Amino acid sequence: AGQTLAGGVPGALVDRAAREGTVRVLVQLRVSARPEGQLGSPDAVASQRQAIAAAQSAVLRELAGTSYRVVRTYETIPFLALEVSLGALQALEESALVMGVEEDRLDSPQRTPNRPAADKGRALADENSCIPR
Repeated sequence: AGQTLAGGVPGALVDRAAREGTVRVLVQLRVSARPEGQLGSPDAVASQRQAIAAAQSAVLRELAGTSYRVVRTYETIPFLALEVSLGALQALEESALVMGVEEDRLDSPQRTPNRPAADKGRALADENSCIPR
C-alpha cells in the first residue's frame, strides 16, 4: 500500500524517500528539445542549451528549503539527476517545470557484441555518456 503523489511520482519512490530519507531520481524537465543534429545552426543549439540550463536553475530554485543534492546536470538534454528527500520529491511533483520523475538506477552496462573485450573501458565510457533511460 504505497503512497503515490498526485501527479504520478511512482509510489515506490515516495515510499523509499520516506523510509530511507533520500532517493536518487532522474527529473525530466518541461523543455521542448530536439537532437542537436536536427537544429540546423549553432545559434539554435546554443538557444536550446540555454533553455535547458534555465529550466534546470528554475527547478533547483523551487527546491529551496528542501533537502536535495545535484548528482548531475546535463547540457544537451532536459534532465537533472538528483538525490532528494521526501519534501524535495513533493516539490518536484508540484512543479510546472517537471514532466516526470523516475528512479535513477544503474542498469548493468552491456558490451557491444562486435566490440573486442580489450576495448571494454572505452565501451563503458561511451555507454555512460548517452541519454539516461
